[in-house]
Amino acid sequence: MDIARLDLNLLVVFDMLLRKQSVSRAAEALNMSQPAASAALNRLRATFEDPLFIRSSRGIQPTPRALQLAEPLQSVLDRIKNDMLQQSKFDPASAKRRFVFNMVDVGELVFLPRLLKHFRASAPNADIVTVSTPPDQLEAALQVGDVDLAVGYFRGFQSASLYQQRLFRHAFVCAMRKDHPVVGENITRKQFLDAHHAVIHPEGKSHELFERALAESALARRVVLRLPHYLAIPMILAESDLIVTVPYAVGQSFAKMGNIKISRVPFDVPSAEVKQFWHARFQNDPANRWLRETVFSLFAAKAPKKTPQPKLRRIH
Repeated sequence: MDIARLDLNLLVVFDMLLRKQSVSRAAEALNMSQPAASAALNRLRATFEDPLFIRSSRGIQPTPRALQLAEPLQSVLDRIKNDMLQQSKFDPASAKRRFVFNMVDVGELVFLPRLLKHFRASAPNADIVTVSTPPDQLEAALQVGDVDLAVGYFRGFQSASLYQQRLFRHAFVCAMRKDHPVVGENITRKQFLDAHHAVIHPEGKSHELFERALAESALARRVVLRLPHYLAIPMILAESDLIVTVPYAVGQSFAKMGNIKISRVPFDVPSAEVKQFWHARFQNDPANRWLRETVFSLFAAKAPKKTPQPKLRRIH
């Protein structure tokens, strides 16, 4: 194929079709009409002599040839964007864009208050969006830029295309109402095992560590309430004798909300590493670099006032 015959604008349409897997959604994202997007797809098919996308009940699905072209296409577009079109520096004070974090409500309790305060001072025109992407879709979301950073505990999150950076480790504590009729300043093992418990079980998060520690110690507790999120826990604890085991930072947040106290867990539980993850595509992106350096400076354990360039580890 003669590159002079290739309209580079078609590559932008091709990339968006791969991302959205829908002609109408790709057209909307590119601010073009659906007929124009369909015409661009027909030109792409003629150029590459392949259907590229096949209609299905869920939109359009890429052919093997389209999937083969996806990686070099992203590389070309990234080079154009980062090396030719991207400014060499990111100015947070004037930037008008949104940053998308993948975190569950426990992360929102711990990270968002300080992040928002920092953004209002340093990046007043930037917005924060939080999402909770299913674990099996998270790498893809990071790759296409739908998520800028994933922050939290992600067991088994392994890919050669991702970078990770440790922020801190967190232990677990038991939370209950201050005037609990049985538990004093510190909960004992017997009190823990005899009590009624609430359990939060967000998929793939650090609570799994605690549950495994219980199982390995052959300890069983009476669970009377199971929830997928933390939102209602402070109100439930304040009005009942239930006990819930949560990460330390979350327990601290609960204790500030009302009639709640926290106590150490009465047996050994491994602590969890909280990290931030980003895709290799955005390793040199100035905005992404500023974002992750901001998160590191705010939340890394014993972070100095002037944060040096941290050591990063590629996931293998």
